[in-house]
Amino acid sequence: MFDRRKPPARAALATRGAWTVSLALFFEVLACSIALIGLIQGAAWWTALVGAAALLLAIPAALRSVGLSPWAALGVDVVAFALLIQLAFVPGLAIAGVVPTASSIGGVLDLFRRAVVAIQDQHIPAVALPELVFFIVLFGGVLTLVLDLLAVVLRVPAVTAVVLGGVLIVPALLQPNGLSLVSLGAGAAAWFFLLAVDGRLRRAARGGGAVALSVGASATVLALVVAATAPGFVEQGRLPVAGPVSLGNSVDPLIDLGADLRRPNPVDVLRYTTASKDPQYLQLTTLDTIRGTHWTHTPGQVSPLQGGSRLAEVPGLDSSLGISASEVTSKISVQSLRSTWVPAPYPATKVTGGGNARTYQSDDLTIFAPGGQLSGQSYTATSLDLEPTKAQLAGVGGDGAGAFADVRDDLILPGAVPAVITETADEIAARAGSSNEFDLALAIQNYFQGTEQGFVYSTDSPDTVDGGSLDVVAKFLQVRQGYCVHFASAMAVIARVLGIPSRIAIGYLPGSAIGSTGKQTTYQVDSSDLHAWPQLYFPGVGWLNFEPTVSRGSAPSYTQTTTTDPAQSATAAPEAEPSASATPTQRPRDTPSEQAAAGTGPVTARGGAQYPIGAAALLALLAIPALVRLVRRRARLARLRRGGAPPDVAWAEIRDTAQDLGFAASPTETPRAFAARLRSEWHPDATHQRDLDDILREVELSEFGPPRARQAGPGSAALAAATARVVAAMRGSRHWTTRIVAALAPRSLVNALSGRERAAMRASTYD
Repeated sequence: MFDRRKPPARAALATRGAWTVSLALFFEVLACSIALIGLIQGAAWWTALVGAAALLLAIPAALRSVGLSPWAALGVDVVAFALLIQLAFVPGLAIAGVVPTASSIGGVLDLFRRAVVAIQDQHIPAVALPELVFFIVLFGGVLTLVLDLLAVVLRVPAVTAVVLGGVLIVPALLQPNGLSLVSLGAGAAAWFFLLAVDGRLRRAARGGGAVALSVGASATVLALVVAATAPGFVEQGRLPVAGPVSLGNSVDPLIDLGADLRRPNPVDVLRYTTASKDPQYLQLTTLDTIRGTHWTHTPGQVSPLQGGSRLAEVPGLDSSLGISASEVTSKISVQSLRSTWVPAPYPATKVTGGGNARTYQSDDLTIFAPGGQLSGQSYTATSLDLEPTKAQLAGVGGDGAGAFADVRDDLILPGAVPAVITETADEIAARAGSSNEFDLALAIQNYFQGTEQGFVYSTDSPDTVDGGSLDVVAKFLQVRQGYCVHFASAMAVIARVLGIPSRIAIGYLPGSAIGSTGKQTTYQVDSSDLHAWPQLYFPGVGWLNFEPTVSRGSAPSYTQTTTTDPAQSATAAPEAEPSASATPTQRPRDTPSEQAAAGTGPVTARGGAQYPIGAAALLALLAIPALVRLVRRRARLARLRRGGAPPDVAWAEIRDTAQDLGFAASPTETPRAFAARLRSEWHPDATHQRDLDDILREVELSEFGPPRARQAGPGSAALAAATARVVAAMRGSRHWTTRIVAALAPRSLVNALSGRERAAMRASTYD
């Protein structure tokens, strides 16, 4: 008597294993989250990611456990996810904190745009900015929904390996030491557990998950082998030391600047030729807004810079004051720099050559380059060398409410200022003995440059961290050790405390002279010349450079104690450090060997070609199920063509193909019952209906007919051809997405097989 038990319905399977499958999926998300640890500072992002994933898996599991269909439960989950995003990140823009509005949708899109910038430009470990946490939760939520769709709704849990592999590639490429065996093993084990759970649910019998367990175990072993041998996944990290210097549009350019300063081997950035006897700093942009933990460049009015047209008037400069200014021409050739900001002396008045469609911002004269790729470009920059006298500077000030009207935002400090900063500002003001803005500014510079306070220049300080936030400045004032970022941000913050508008300029020191022809001198600038310095605003004069960093750069002439020797520094540098007034050819550089010995700087990759190799190895691993299924199909058809294989081999291939494509195929059905149900779901045309009937007749004769020889007969080739036609027609009847899923994750490899099917497999095996 034939076994006519019906297979469990999809809804029944989903209901019975709702919580178990969701638990397995949670383990997969957890494995992905573990792999990301180390890329982002703190633990808040991890808690948010794991919490959101747990909620998004619990909701559909609860709904399916009470009988709701898998598709309906997934739809409710998508809506819940959208409401969660509204409530967590833009509650003030949504109705009751959850109901979307046009404003809340715009807020979410703005968070996404800011997150993209943060991902592209932050160094590792990245600061857990709100927009970055938003992106992580968004990413984790989408990942969770996709895993639930594949494993529960579409019932192709094996395909989740493709998703996991794609996610794990990210930390594999970004982690300083590559993807650890723990992370990769956890991901493989989670997938293994999911297959085992799915296998038990499909058979609902002890030991039913044997095939799934063996496939999962094999994948786990292969994954660990790949992790241990593929160079793209072991001890690899970012490649900041191999490519060009990259600055621009960063969440915190000061952090990027510090990382580039620590390059073990400096990179040549640009050369320039000028007739100026006092080469100027090359400014990229200014950072004028401090929010929370980082300084940013505030976007302003942008104008096109075409055909050598002149830039706007110098911000804040009043020509009626008679301030001495000479034009300086610099011919600049960029060697290796990727930045949306174009380096030029400040204030630039004209830029010619180097590309069209450039723009500039009028309030700080930042020049923007479309595309951000400056390497290989040459251009000429004309700038002003301002030389105000001390009398002129002492005569201008912030008296009156309107003196700083145009730059009042450059006096803002976020939140409460740490006590050490205000105490230092009071001490400096007492030393200045004057309320004149320039005297106060000069006193701030001298405070850092003087030997009395003992400030030391170092990129290796274990007590300070990168960045220019108020907390970082407070720590720097206590330990008195840091590099240009700390000195510049400290002076800028103290100036604002004392009522002087300030901002931070980033760019390059003048570099080293490498040759001269007549009055023209050529300078070489490399990545060790990256620098940050403060600029302070004086009504009628505009923004002026200051140099508080000890042993780096040179103090401007208008800040020096005497006017008889413009090359003399305002103060002497600490005895242990070279003079702050060193000329460009004499100034000290950060020694790469010292940085390497101290263990600072990014990890150096051992070859850029290894990343593609590692990625290719992972893709090869993910392609194993598809390859096994293809070999199995071809072996069966070849066996049929050669003869010696029973018709069961053809029927096993048809049944497996139906399973892969999502047609109902139970191992407990008779061939005739399966054929009837396959026809009702597939709807073949007359030709393929005839082929299916012919194959079914051969199978039934072989199984239930009179004994007959099982060697090759005249119908073997025809049986193989009919099987190939039926398989191709079934595949052609399904949507292309279903065919891709069937190829990448064939269900027939992880489903337990009946006794007849196992016999067919043995019969179809190569001799």
